[in-house]
Amino acid sequence: MKNVTRLFFAIGLVALIGVAFGAQEQKKGKKGAKGDPTAGVKAKLESLDLSAEQKEKIEKIFADQGAKVKAAAEKVAASLTNEQRKARGEAQKSAKAAGKKGKEANDEALAAMKLTDDQKKAFDEANKAQQEASQALNKAISEVLTPEQREKAGLGGGKKKKDK
Repeated sequence: MKNVTRLFFAIGLVALIGVAFGAQEQKKGKKGAKGDPTAGVKAKLESLDLSAEQKEKIEKIFADQGAKVKAAAEKVAASLTNEQRKARGEAQKSAKAAGKKGKEANDEALAAMKLTDDQKKAFDEANKAQQEASQALNKAISEVLTPEQREKAGLGGGKKKKDK
């Protein structure tokens, strides 16, 4: 009887450990998909009916510009500590839940990060470089698309509305 009890205990323990490690792997998988700063643009392009020539040109653009966007995003992340990245993410989520957008949401995230002056300078420079790289990628892709495709994908061609 003792052996049966030990056997069930060992099987339960192995199952518990397997579930714990499986959950950790699942979390890592989600971070990987989130880590590609060009994923949003790629997702927008998937819904379009692109010609073979357009697909080829866009692949070249991602090969050239994608690496620049990723490097800039990594520089932004490197300018923050883990705690600051976590605070930024939580502040962004709460701002989104509260219906805040744009500058108001960004200001809330900046306040939550509690950056030193040096960190703020480094973060601002890295963030500006990331925005410029993303804009260059979007512009290059929008030049390959037709006006209808640009409108459907939400890339370029349209002017941003300003609230007054």
